[in-house]
Amino acid sequence: METSHIREFAMLAECLNFSETAERLFISQSSLSKHIRALERELGTELFIRTTRTIRLSEAGALYLPYARKIAALCDQAEIAVDDFMRHTATSLTIAVMQNPQYYDMAKYIVSFRQAHPDLTFHMVEADEQGLYEMFQKKLVNVFPAFSNFPGLEGCAFMPMVESRVVALFRRDHPCAGEKRVTLERLARERLLLPTRGGSLAELIRAAFRREGAEPHVVYEGSSLGCVDLVKEGMGVSLHGQEFAAALSREPDIVSLEIEPAIRFRYGLGHRDPSELSHAEQLYLSHMKRFELR
Repeated sequence: METSHIREFAMLAECLNFSETAERLFISQSSLSKHIRALERELGTELFIRTTRTIRLSEAGALYLPYARKIAALCDQAEIAVDDFMRHTATSLTIAVMQNPQYYDMAKYIVSFRQAHPDLTFHMVEADEQGLYEMFQKKLVNVFPAFSNFPGLEGCAFMPMVESRVVALFRRDHPCAGEKRVTLERLARERLLLPTRGGSLAELIRAAFRREGAEPHVVYEGSSLGCVDLVKEGMGVSLHGQEFAAALSREPDIVSLEIEPAIRFRYGLGHRDPSELSHAEQLYLSHMKRFELR
């Protein structure tokens, strides 16, 4: 006897509506009907009295309902117990990282965690910030990197770990390349290349221009390395975090300048409540908390 069919029966007995019950169970109405018929065959009796317009419990259905509810509740409790056991004994961990993690100054923390817990088995998944958030929503990961202004953080906790600022990347022969810094007002007259269309860093940059009453002339929003290639070709000026700029220190054709007023941002980890994390995830969060910004 399928316990899932018993659960479906209990919910249908509550709703007395096939369509509504199927929607709540995220299954088709035909599948629900097939499951109830299968349960009735196994029990050897009808559980519902059906007409063209209504449905109600039969006498046998009313007799069976309290037992079905107990079975459904026990199954739920058993699943919770097993899930809790697995979370507290898990020795594997999925670590989510932003695309190009070397540019966000957090790879060193992941390496230090690996060195501190060599007994754990873990693998890394990489995506853009929206992709990582979708994984979080689907519970494929429970801890994910994010900027502090990322909208999805409204539904979870955030641990800030890196504080940085945006710099401007110029081709070395650009008239501004010899300066130490550049203003947002001056940058508004340039063709701008921004990282990740619609991403948090790009939104921070746009907001900074708005505060100065300027409208940025953005000609490209895409990959970070794509921005660099376009700067080299003289297609514009790119704005990035200073860690990204530091990684380009060996690029002879590119220089980075500070921006006035400064565009500062924080970066860290979004996560569920620690009670919802596996043992390995709790270890990871605890390790990362040592580097939390105060």
